[in-house]
Amino acid sequence: MTFKQLEAFYAAALSSSFAVAAAHLHLSQSSLSKRITELEADLGKVLFDRSGHRSTLTAEGEMLLPLARDILDARSRARATLGRDGSLQGVCRFGMGELAAMSWLPKFVARCRRDYPDLRLEPHVDVGRNLERRVESGELDFAVIAGWSSRPAIASTTIAEVRYRWAGAAAQLEGIDRLTPTLLRDMTVITMPPGAGSTRIFEAWLQENALNVSRQLTCNNMGAIAGMVAAGVGVAFFPEAWLRPLCDRHAIIAIESDPPLRTLDYSFQCRRDDIRSLIAAMRERVLDEVDFAAPHPLW
Repeated sequence: MTFKQLEAFYAAALSSSFAVAAAHLHLSQSSLSKRITELEADLGKVLFDRSGHRSTLTAEGEMLLPLARDILDARSRARATLGRDGSLQGVCRFGMGELAAMSWLPKFVARCRRDYPDLRLEPHVDVGRNLERRVESGELDFAVIAGWSSRPAIASTTIAEVRYRWAGAAAQLEGIDRLTPTLLRDMTVITMPPGAGSTRIFEAWLQENALNVSRQLTCNNMGAIAGMVAAGVGVAFFPEAWLRPLCDRHAIIAIESDPPLRTLDYSFQCRRDDIRSLIAAMRERVLDEVDFAAPHPLW
């Protein structure tokens, strides 16, 4: 029995398929299968039922899983104690929403490049629902997502809180001091797609005020939404810090709503059983670098 065999078994047990597990470990699928087969031969037990569409753990595999986790965790702790936590290598695939990508993602990547020059980073920008699903399946190592996950397999750590404000073109909001549910009923509201964290707080706001919006337009890019708002297409809500430069340039104006939108918590999400030192290192650096008010380097 070797660490590499246990790593292959553990990754396959947590991933949606052997192909995803192999990519996770930067192996070919045949190499991963070989390591698992060698482990099964060493133990004299079949660890995966391969008869169905998807390989699943046998009873013996379920018994081995917590033991493998403890062994791999002990190795990670030994490496950290002996000062080898700076030796992270391979590929780290992670997800972030557009707000993080347009604020502190560049600073985070630069920090990780300095700390771990042998680690290749692959950021994926998408809405939270899609990123959460990919974390659960093992396609992504972690993600920074609005809200907490309701999935039992995913652990969430709150990292920041973001306040949202409404905005519109000056001509559209002329004479309006505060947006109310009554006023909003006759306006076009532009939002991110379903599954985005900001859309969830808007849906909660609608429900709390027993309001149905007759005209809603969805777009998956905040910059494009801001452009449509400036053109008078409709009103929208943006992170307060992200909105400030647009208001300073008089492209759009910010306005409060009554009642206000909820603040939105953001969290670091990973597989609950993922005990790799990579995850602990990335969580620590996310907590150090998270800053949703940071300006984009090109702005």
